[in-house]
Amino acid sequence: MKKYILIVCIAIGCSTISTAQYYYGVKGGLGLNMQRWNSFERDILFTPLVDLYVESHDDPINKLYASLGFHTRGSAIRGFGFQSFNSYRFNNIALEAGFKQMLSVSKKYNPYYMLAGRLEYTVSTNLDGGGLQFSLLNLVDDNFVNRFNYGLTIGGGFEFQWDDTKVIFVEASINPDASRQYDQPSTAVITNPNPSPFNPNQTITILPQEVRNVSLELKVGIKFLGGYWEEDGEY
Repeated sequence: MKKYILIVCIAIGCSTISTAQYYYGVKGGLGLNMQRWNSFERDILFTPLVDLYVESHDDPINKLYASLGFHTRGSAIRGFGFQSFNSYRFNNIALEAGFKQMLSVSKKYNPYYMLAGRLEYTVSTNLDGGGLQFSLLNLVDDNFVNRFNYGLTIGGGFEFQWDDTKVIFVEASINPDASRQYDQPSTAVITNPNPSPFNPNQTITILPQEVRNVSLELKVGIKFLGGYWEEDGEY
């Protein structure tokens, strides 16, 4: 039920941002991605991200916005230092829509907060190789990845009015998923990737895994005023 409510909210948000004037732009930055596997916290996986962005302009205080971008979710296992020996990467297309409220509009730097629903689709992973180093304690299978996921975005930031048509902004958000990115049943049996004298079996039965994404995102962006000026009838 939560999934369908979020879909409706995002659809309403996207359709509402069709006013005479609006902002459009781009934002990007760094994602600090966290996951818990079998009650064990993994290390943070640092990944870049980018979004295309649109925002309503009718009300200077209460705004609707939507974004579409590329975000990599996941986690890492590190040894000494900062080297990543094991990484779990889920490359997602993220659609986000919600509202933001300005706490001021007349200062040099104007703060705001935001709340949004989020839908994501996983286009690829590295769980079947390509950089993931398997161990007998951490065996994963791309077949148990949920391609569609949903959650919330909660955050805030500051805007700086560059000129009459351009605004620069920085923001931070926490992005917890309500759904499971990875859902492996208790009776999962997969092929042993590294048979050895210590474990010569061709298959391995592994413990259940229910993995949700949580990401902290730090972004900087620019937005431009566009649309139709009704008073003079020109673009």
